[in-house]
Amino acid sequence: MKRTYLSIVVAVSAVFVFAAVASAQSVTILGGGLKGQPYQFAVGLSKILKSKAGINATPQSAKGMVAQARIIAKGQAQFAWGLGGPVGSWAYKGEKRFKKEGPKKNLRAVLAYPFGQFQWLALADSGVMNLKDVKGKKVSVGSAASTTQTYARYFLPAHGLKKGDYKETTPGFRGGFGQLRNGNVAAHLTMGLAPMGVVQELAALKKIRLIDMDEAAVKRVVDTYGPGLSATTIAPGTYGKNQVNKKPVRTIFMNFGFSTSTHVSADTVYKVVKTLFSNLKEFHGTAHAARSVTLAGACKALSFPLHEGAKRYYKEVGAKGC
Repeated sequence: MKRTYLSIVVAVSAVFVFAAVASAQSVTILGGGLKGQPYQFAVGLSKILKSKAGINATPQSAKGMVAQARIIAKGQAQFAWGLGGPVGSWAYKGEKRFKKEGPKKNLRAVLAYPFGQFQWLALADSGVMNLKDVKGKKVSVGSAASTTQTYARYFLPAHGLKKGDYKETTPGFRGGFGQLRNGNVAAHLTMGLAPMGVVQELAALKKIRLIDMDEAAVKRVVDTYGPGLSATTIAPGTYGKNQVNKKPVRTIFMNFGFSTSTHVSADTVYKVVKTLFSNLKEFHGTAHAARSVTLAGACKALSFPLHEGAKRYYKEVGAKGC
């Protein structure tokens, strides 16, 4: 009788211990700047994971994909919205900005999604019409070690500008808009799916111009610094009457990813991705660009191998291309 009682106590205790461990499961989800779309995705998914799956998820701002790759590869955070596309591929292979530090072969993909356009911004009265016009001027490229800084250093030389022809500043995602609004920089580079809310806020206060890029320069960057890039345009009037462009503005579209590493277990990744797609409508309500995350496109243009937990979910639901 005593043995039976003890067995029951041990079994019940084990259940409670397991439940406590499960309920205490914690993950950190990286985004970019606080007003950027990847950070909005991180906030939205964190809320869904807490309410629907009992996962203690915390959104955290990171400066950009270069920084994200380093943090995720070290296991200092579990997931990152944004990390993918060309920068993700370079990190995995140890190329370009990651050449000195070597490949990060423990990076794993959860999904890919079309992110948005690079958008060079200027005030309408700045005299900056084309990217070549920033010669001799101060330009904001967002945060240090960010995707925008990385690509600004490709866009500007593609337009014939070398180091010393302009002054680069890195006031951060939000800080760059403040610098531009106050006339402290001639141009600011941001990225996201147009129309971006933060650009709309600027356009409500000031007349703005989206800075055009040369067709040949766009082609050179796409051909040299892909994969995951394509030439595109942004229409006049995208940001309302205070956007003074009269013609489509040439720029580049980029794919992003939702990524993790081998530090994270298959069970955790499976639970996260299943919760996301089981509550996709709610996630789509977190930001305008969140609607670009779909099951149909989850495995298109991945920058590195799928995590085993993600593979398990996609196989279970019959997702194509995974």
